[in-house]
Amino acid sequence: MNNHKKQGWLNTTNIYLFLLCKLLLAFAMLLLTQVVFYVANTRIFHVDGFKEWMGIVWGNLVYGTATLGALLLPYLAANLLPFNFRWNKTFRRMTELLLYILPVSYLLIANCIDTAYYQFTYRRITGEIFRYLSIGGQMGSLVPHFIVDYWYATIGVIVSVMILIIVSRRITLQPRNRYRKHILNDLVGFLVGGMFAVLLLRIGLGEQFISREPAQYCQAKNSAMVTNSGYNLVNTFNGGTLHEAPFMSKSNARALFDPEFRPNSVLRDHAGDHSEGWAPYAGHYFRQTTDSLGTHTDTAYTYNNVVVIVLESFSQEYMGCYNNGIMPSYTPFLDSLAQHSILYNGRANGKKSIEGIPAIFSSMPTLMSFPLPMSDYTGNDLYALPAILHDNGFHTAFFHGSYNGVLSFDKLCAHIGFDEYYGKNEYMAEPEAKESDYDGCWGIFDEPYLQYVVRKISTFKEPFFVGEFTISSHHPYKMAPDHVNDFAEGPHPLCRVVTYSDNALRKFFDAARKTDWYDHTLFIITADHSGQGLHREYNDYDGWYRIPMMFYLPRYEESTPTIDNADFYSTHFVSPRLMQQTDIMPTLLDYLGIETHTVCFGSSVFRNPNNGWQISYGNGYHQLVTQDGEIAVLCKKHEEGDGHIEMLKAIVQQYNHRFIHNQLR
Repeated sequence: MNNHKKQGWLNTTNIYLFLLCKLLLAFAMLLLTQVVFYVANTRIFHVDGFKEWMGIVWGNLVYGTATLGALLLPYLAANLLPFNFRWNKTFRRMTELLLYILPVSYLLIANCIDTAYYQFTYRRITGEIFRYLSIGGQMGSLVPHFIVDYWYATIGVIVSVMILIIVSRRITLQPRNRYRKHILNDLVGFLVGGMFAVLLLRIGLGEQFISREPAQYCQAKNSAMVTNSGYNLVNTFNGGTLHEAPFMSKSNARALFDPEFRPNSVLRDHAGDHSEGWAPYAGHYFRQTTDSLGTHTDTAYTYNNVVVIVLESFSQEYMGCYNNGIMPSYTPFLDSLAQHSILYNGRANGKKSIEGIPAIFSSMPTLMSFPLPMSDYTGNDLYALPAILHDNGFHTAFFHGSYNGVLSFDKLCAHIGFDEYYGKNEYMAEPEAKESDYDGCWGIFDEPYLQYVVRKISTFKEPFFVGEFTISSHHPYKMAPDHVNDFAEGPHPLCRVVTYSDNALRKFFDAARKTDWYDHTLFIITADHSGQGLHREYNDYDGWYRIPMMFYLPRYEESTPTIDNADFYSTHFVSPRLMQQTDIMPTLLDYLGIETHTVCFGSSVFRNPNNGWQISYGNGYHQLVTQDGEIAVLCKKHEEGDGHIEMLKAIVQQYNHRFIHNQLR
């Protein structure tokens, strides 16, 4: 009879030993993919000695147990029920596939995907991915590129799942002796196993057993090494919901940070003349008019036009004007433009495009697991910059060369008050459009699309406010066919397309200079988020978010001192002030002298010229970086940075409260 038994590495009639081996296999495979995740992203993590390593290892054991406890509970329950049907071959095959192989494969696949995804977001994948899948678009066309370009993640998925299946099949449970009574054994096993399953359930789903957060096992910037992607997905499934954070009284919170933006009479009377370097940049100007006899009459009041150019995945690291030539520069045009511009020490509020656009145009950062447009508060009332400027006589429009509907940007732009949205569909309807202008993935190459932007803006009634978001410097880093050999390679594929986009900007400005609106238009050049860090200093807390923040007004270019070649990277004015994306909206309102009342989670550089700060949300923690380089970190049960932790608490408390109660305008 034994000759008919299925042979394996472990053959047993003891179902409890069988289950223990299956759990250990799942645990071992999970830890293996954790190691692969670290190896693939080792340049991002910087562990400080043996003690921190031990904390990371112990944290992996705790969170690995929690993950398996949550996902394999149904499998354990199905095998512990004291009934004979659990020995049925069909039942066993179904439970092995549906309740063991699929859940564990999900954990392994999620971890392997994060080996590539993490280097873009510096966050473990979260439950937002399920909402991404509900957004229409052409994301499916990008899958082949991801599979090929991030081959190591693809191989990791295939190898890890194959190992799981092969080893799992070699752990076999043999039929037990039908002539013996097993009632007592089954009842005892059910009770003991049930207690163990409940323990795993509470570890996996209850906060009381995981009494420490990932940031308590290591530095917060390394906390992604403690958790795993499967746990993060389950734990953030409803990450778009906020809860009240009553750290202090409302009056104390507002004393530390007041998010309400109100008119300021002093700034109103001196718009554009509030800070060194902005002295000639008057936010409004007076146009002299003449009567029928040709004599001058009273001046007529009008505003500047404003164009905000958001560069995809641009870091300060790629720009010589921010690095004084110490690092290679991939932006020769922007370096030259910087000589005539005001530069701030720019910071992004997030690591994703869908987080950057709301921060820039509505002063609303994403301080939760889900991007703001995918959260439960996507329908909240906002009085954002486009709506305010529309109410003050501006024509407002947003340009994005990607396919219409990508990440629901068109809906977001309508929600925050843009009058018009121009995407790939509108571009392709133009007579100048060619099929070769489409990159086959995201949308229209930057060079032809930016020329289209100039043509379209020239049809707008002044004053106008325009947002333009480039796309070419995004994975899969495709080059326009006629430029494939024009730009040198760098240490990362992103470098070459950054230079391409920089050249596309040069041609944009060349075309814009020939228009009537150019001389009285303020250009703001920033980024949606930083790109991948190439050097050590850009792979840390502060470096993860460093983006350009340039202000350029053409009519004052001639007043800039001549810059010789020896000082090529000098600029008209370089401010040490740290300026985050959410500062753009209040700064522009002050610059333009517009009186309004709204909510901003940033500060105007005119009202707060010397004490800039930046707030962001990482792997389960909030982070505040101040101009003096100090960092405060806030988790549910852990905090760091005593000097500014109270201000961070005040911001989070008011952010949560205002979003929950729809008090954002």
